[in-house]
Amino acid sequence: MPRHRALVEIGRRIMKRFEQLDLDVEEEFIIFVVHLLARDLRRGLLKSDLNKHTCAINGFVDGIVESYVSPVDCTMANMKMSWVMKKGRGIDLQYVKEQYEERFLNELKLLIDDILQYPETCSKAQLDQLFAKMQVFIVTCYNLGCPKNHVLLKLTAQALNSVIGRSDLQNYVLKKKYHRLEYLQRLAATVGGIVIYNNDGPDGDRENVRYIVGDLEMAQKNTSSAFQLALDGAAKMQSLCQAAIDEMIYLDPKDTTMTYRVPLEHLQRLNQFTIIYTMQQRCLDALHRSYESTVYLIEVERKRYECVVAKINDTLAMRTAIDSELIFPHFVYISQVWSNLNNFLNHVVELNKLREQLEILVPAQIKDAAEATIAELQALHKRIKVPQKIKFLDRIAVMTDYHTDANFCSLAQADIKDFCALTLTITNGLLLPAKVTRKLCVNVDITFGLRDHMYGRFTELCFEQFIPAFRKVIFNSANLALLFKLDEALISHELQDLIVEPPKQKDFAGQTEMVVTNDLSAPNWINVTWNVWDYHRETIHMAEIRKRQTHDAQTNISYGQRNAQNQTYNTRQHK
Repeated sequence: MPRHRALVEIGRRIMKRFEQLDLDVEEEFIIFVVHLLARDLRRGLLKSDLNKHTCAINGFVDGIVESYVSPVDCTMANMKMSWVMKKGRGIDLQYVKEQYEERFLNELKLLIDDILQYPETCSKAQLDQLFAKMQVFIVTCYNLGCPKNHVLLKLTAQALNSVIGRSDLQNYVLKKKYHRLEYLQRLAATVGGIVIYNNDGPDGDRENVRYIVGDLEMAQKNTSSAFQLALDGAAKMQSLCQAAIDEMIYLDPKDTTMTYRVPLEHLQRLNQFTIIYTMQQRCLDALHRSYESTVYLIEVERKRYECVVAKINDTLAMRTAIDSELIFPHFVYISQVWSNLNNFLNHVVELNKLREQLEILVPAQIKDAAEATIAELQALHKRIKVPQKIKFLDRIAVMTDYHTDANFCSLAQADIKDFCALTLTITNGLLLPAKVTRKLCVNVDITFGLRDHMYGRFTELCFEQFIPAFRKVIFNSANLALLFKLDEALISHELQDLIVEPPKQKDFAGQTEMVVTNDLSAPNWINVTWNVWDYHRETIHMAEIRKRQTHDAQTNISYGQRNAQNQTYNTRQHK
């Protein structure tokens, strides 16, 4: 069975197990987990295990189900964090804006239809109802507060009265519906701007009218502190785990040897906590960068808000007869700025939701487990008296023996410069911070991180042995592939649809094609010649073709094929 079909079948078995456990799990996520975890060196499956239903496959299925349920499984937590970042469209400001506006318009559609349904011959009671519904529409459309607040509705009614009177309201009903909708939107922008302007500043009614500037200030303060706290916590745990690993191994670039007491597989237990906190830190950094860009836009929009308020103050300072065409566009503009500030606040809210999801995926139990592992390995390091020493090239040779089919992936886009590449290769995945960066080969456009220049010197001299081992360390580890964002390139060819087998036979043009140079049809008139010798040559050419025509009986199946029995070939089976 091909690898893709085997992994799809494993994914179906896992989904059935989740259904039995009454767990609502996204099937697309399970497919992602199966395809990525199957190639992991420690928890994956060999290609020989996929040929039949063996104990290895059952253990693989049980391991995924147990790790999904477990809150302290670091590999599954890394996959969940990566999935949150892939599917978390809330990072994109434009997407958040479109989603909120679409949902908002769907909620307002009933109210808009109710406003537009009034007939041309409205009674006084119907006009009063229309006037009240317009107030609710304006309050809701620009998020001025609760539409049930009677004080806010009264303030809106005063602003609405200053723009449209009873006669104008009757004229509004006499408009066609598409004109009435356009006028309603323009009217809402003007009246909303008036309400916003009247309650601007410290004397505004903060209890009844929403003040978006104050909400943004509070949201920015809380969000900045929450991001800083989460980033500091992740960085602290990451450095704590790396410092513990650094104490237990010693790399001598001069002697090209590595000395250690605690077995490297035990250090891998501690290294998984380094990876999960590094993964969390990188995800939080991505959210924080998006948040900072939104903060910049908020500052720009606040300056626009202050400018338009100052412009309105200057215009109204004359206190003479002011043309509505002069002042109303400023109110419309302030409503637009207010809507933009609302969109920015919605984006901050969505970023906080994603941040909370990331924090939930790394609970306090993982922190406790990391600290307990550090204490356990430090005690083991003290008990072991005789250290082990091994050559760099011997460790690189061990890693070269591992098989991987990910040579098509490129490391140029991976952010690997933060960690020592030589240490990662020799220790099979242990992450230690890099202090220098260097491009080790002119033919490879990759910036590597190293502990110091002596590490870089050895890596340059042994680059041919180093780079294949380095690639295999990363591509045979699901955690490292997730950390360096190589997971999509790693499994993209396996997530494609099943390849359709080519046909057993191919059509082959065995008959010589007859080309008529002097074809007088319209598409070929440009090739027509009136030279008599060209006609003689064309006649000889057609005669030669006539001599070479076959006269054997042909069936419908063999028509157009020469030596059809030789055209069958077996497709190559990729295992």
